[in-house]
Amino acid sequence: MHQHDINESEWREPGNWTGRVLRRYASGRDTRLWVPKRNPALGWTLNFAHPASVPCLVAMIVVVPLVFLMVPVAILWLVHQLLP
Repeated sequence: MHQHDINESEWREPGNWTGRVLRRYASGRDTRLWVPKRNPALGWTLNFAHPASVPCLVAMIVVVPLVFLMVPVAILWLVHQLLP
């Protein structure tokens, strides 16, 4: 059995999905960090059994708000520099 087949069979296994509202996927045999959600039309989710999932989640929680904060600050700084 190839890894692709293992990944697909793990993804189809209902026991790897937990939670009712916020479905969480965790499979140590699935090598993918990002997997399609149970309904692939809804996007992708992290494989929380993957070693890189927690650092990736922390990065998303920290980096995304920082970017949204930095853009207005950069604009204000630029306006301040351009005005006499």
